Amino acid sequence: MTTKDPFIVTLADTAQIPKLVKDGFFMGYAQPRIAMVGRSNVGKSSLLNALMQQRVARVSQTPGKTKAIHFFVYEKIGKIIADLPGYGFAKVPKEEQKDWSKLIGSYISQDSGLEQVLILFDSRHGPTDDDIQALEYILKQGIPVRVILTKTDKLKTQSDRARRKKEVLAALSDYQVLAEDLFWVSVDDQRSIEFLRKNL
Repeated sequence: MTTKDPFIVTLADTAQIPKLVKDGFFMGYAQPRIAMVGRSNVGKSSLLNALMQQRVARVSQTPGKTKAIHFFVYEKIGKIIADLPGYGFAKVPKEEQKDWSKLIGSYISQDSGLEQVLILFDSRHGPTDDDIQALEYILKQGIPVRVILTKTDKLKTQSDRARRKKEVLAALSDYQVLAEDLFWVSVDDQRSIEFLRKNL
C-alpha cells in the first residue's frame, strides 16, 4: 500500500499569496491551517516528520535549509500544516533573511484560515531574544499560539527538566501563553508526540 503524498505547494514569493488564499480556503482546501515557526535548526522538520509519521520535510544539521513555506495536508487530524522558514542564526545573507521575514509576515497576516501557530523553542536554550520577537509578532496578529519545547531528551535529569520549565514559564509570564499551551516534546519520545498530535 502506497502512502499518499501530503505535499500541496511551496510558497516562495509573497505575490503567490492572493492566488493561494481565497475566502478562507487554501488552494480550494477548506481545512484550517497550522503554521510551524521557530529559530533555525530548532527541529521543525524533524517534528513535522514525527507528527505525520512519514518523511515529508528535509532534515538538515545546517541552519536555514527551509527557505520557503511548504504546505502539507495532515489528513489524520483534518488540517493543513505550513512549515515556515527558520529565523535567527541561519547562515545566509542579511538581505535573504529579510526576504524570509517578509514572506512569513505576509502569509501569517493574509491567511484568514490560519487557526493557530506552533512556535518551537529549543528546550535547552529558549526562549531567545529572536523567539520572543517572533512570539510578540504572532500575538499581535491575534492568532492563538502554542509553544513547543523541542529536544527535551537533551535535558538528562528530572531536576534539569523542572528547572527549565520554571525558567520558561517565568520568561513567558508577560505574554498570553498559559502552562497548558506549553508542550515538551522529543522526536524520540512517541508519547510526547502523540500527546501533541491529540491536542492540535
